[in-house]
Amino acid sequence: MQQIFIELYNYAPAWSKCSETERTDLVNKVIEAANGLKSAGVDVIAYGKNSRETDRRASYDFFCVYRVPSVEFQREFERQITASGWYNYFEQVNISGAAEDYADVLLGNAKMVRPG
Repeated sequence: MQQIFIELYNYAPAWSKCSETERTDLVNKVIEAANGLKSAGVDVIAYGKNSRETDRRASYDFFCVYRVPSVEFQREFERQITASGWYNYFEQVNISGAAEDYADVLLGNAKMVRPG
């Protein structure tokens, strides 16, 4: 079943200690990896900056949204992010789960259904 994966992140102190060249090198590696995701069946929906005007704004400045083909792929994707060293430079939280029908999820909220 298709999964949605959302990353919310801020710069960590280590990022600002890197030179611009070091930061650019890492970013170019991430761009290359993101470009390869499509051939693996991943839909890169959006990368963006969290608007300061967002009502009840999460305290993260950046976001990435992906649609991935399966939970197994999702877990491998997470392992690859960890292995890349990304978390050394960014404070991040992740959100993931199966892409479900909105009405089913909302009706489940009425019944207090929590993630399994």
